[in-house]
Amino acid sequence: MTSWQPLPDELQPLPHFACYLLRELQLAEMPTKQQLSILQWMEHGPDRQITVGFRGVAKSTMAAFYALWRLRLDPFNEKILIPGSTAEKAVEITTFMLRCIRDIDILQCLMPRPDGRSSARAFDVGPSIVDQSPSVRAVGILSPSLTGKRCTCAIPDDIETLNNSITPLKQERLAQAVTELEAILKPDEGQPLPRRIMYLGTPHLETSLYLQTLVRQRHYQIRFWPARYPNPADPDEIDCYEGSLDPLLSAEVEDDESLVGRPTDPERFGHDELLKREMGMTRAAVQLQFQLNCRLSTMDRFPIRLGDLIVMDLDGKTLPETISWASAPEQRIHDLSSPGLGTDRWYHRPILVNGWVPQKEAWHCGLFIDPAGRGSDELAWTVLAELNGNLFVLENGGTTRGYEPEVLQLLAEKAKRWNVNICVAESNMGDGMFSALLQPVMSRIHAVTVEEERVSGQKERRIIDTVAPLVQQHRLVVNTEVIKNDWLGAERDPETGHVRSLMYQLSRITVERGCLQFDDRLDSLALGCKWFVDAAAQDQQIAAANRQEEMEDWMRQAWFDESGAFIDSLAMGYRPQRLGRAYGGVQRPLTKA
Repeated sequence: MTSWQPLPDELQPLPHFACYLLRELQLAEMPTKQQLSILQWMEHGPDRQITVGFRGVAKSTMAAFYALWRLRLDPFNEKILIPGSTAEKAVEITTFMLRCIRDIDILQCLMPRPDGRSSARAFDVGPSIVDQSPSVRAVGILSPSLTGKRCTCAIPDDIETLNNSITPLKQERLAQAVTELEAILKPDEGQPLPRRIMYLGTPHLETSLYLQTLVRQRHYQIRFWPARYPNPADPDEIDCYEGSLDPLLSAEVEDDESLVGRPTDPERFGHDELLKREMGMTRAAVQLQFQLNCRLSTMDRFPIRLGDLIVMDLDGKTLPETISWASAPEQRIHDLSSPGLGTDRWYHRPILVNGWVPQKEAWHCGLFIDPAGRGSDELAWTVLAELNGNLFVLENGGTTRGYEPEVLQLLAEKAKRWNVNICVAESNMGDGMFSALLQPVMSRIHAVTVEEERVSGQKERRIIDTVAPLVQQHRLVVNTEVIKNDWLGAERDPETGHVRSLMYQLSRITVERGCLQFDDRLDSLALGCKWFVDAAAQDQQIAAANRQEEMEDWMRQAWFDESGAFIDSLAMGYRPQRLGRAYGGVQRPLTKA
């Protein structure tokens, strides 16, 4: 084992150090332009950073070089922790580091001692001082052994996967592990290198741990290196980076517009190579893996967008006869806060409202209730009206007080306020007990019968199949008061306020079972939507049956009509009622055979 000597001055910059290692390993003559930019970011970037590079840019290799660089500069005190999505994934990096130490001359002074730790899961470099923590440790991010470990630099590599973040419970466990990394970081005691946590990964959704927790809540700085130059004039291409595109890439494409769409790293991934890879992938996968744009994959997973709603003031006395949606900037409502994902941050007012119809003439209004199940579930309600195929959300709310008399009184008063003529409660819980409790109160305050509706099937799919088509077709209109109260109520409860809100549940529901921590308010809305959709379907079936009966009656009359007028009119597409005008206002009598 070679004795440790300070690193030569010419190799002390990290890019020079990485270039030397690449040549010694015979991997390349020097790092590519994007790899050099990543190395500069790792060396001089903030102490809380996230590196997001396209698939194949060698983020993990550059991170291994960074870890070796830190160990070579200060082998006595440096403690590197490499968490991965699994321990096996992290061991791949430490195994590569051990091989570099063994094969490269300037790193051989770091060879583990024969009497020290030397496995790929945990090893000490030769000059390290005696310490409970090894110089390098590989661990799974959700491993119980993570607690209590100490480090001066943590390099979590692709810790977020579909398996460990698909449900709210798993997301919470992952967020707790990320918090643990902050706790196990050693304090700065004047060492030459800063204490640092640097994440490597690609956000798969706009709800990703990297974007939602680290960047927006904990103020980590993030930087993106896509595979092709984006168009700075196209918001759909540039907005997804939220101002964190690599400054060198941004400056290059702004100075030379001909670079738009061309490879950013042609030394390793030229145009033909990228085309080969893109041909076998969906557009959303290409945008995610190579352009680092997770918005298409977010839209694929989250089918309901708040921007597809129509928002307007409704008093419950009249409803618009016709209404049209638009997403132009002048239709955006700027004074309503939205919990939507990414660019789904706006509600839109209608572009056209034509005529107003009072309730007593043509439309129905209903109160739809999802009774509380147990535990922290809410008893939720929605007041929903229907007119001309459009559904109007007049009120939505929930309470955790269950079946208390005050809650039943409140529901009856809501029914009276909006003059509902339909009251439907989900009957899955209690076998009709809730309806039996509510009916006397309702009869005393607002005389309407409480019906029961039984639902079945996976809840998430049922809700999406019911609500998503209405929202996507811009047939769901929401009262402005509903959105204001929804946001204010969420802000008053910092613990679970937003996850209980209707708009949060609308924008976050997916087909995965248990995707929402709470879904009661959305479930009450889906109950109302399903009731009106089913009623419309029944009306259509009745109309179709009446039409069929009428056609059969016409055919019978045509059979007995000696003049042939019925047959002629049916063949020409006329309704038989018009026969009188066709024959000079005289309807010929029909005779029986």
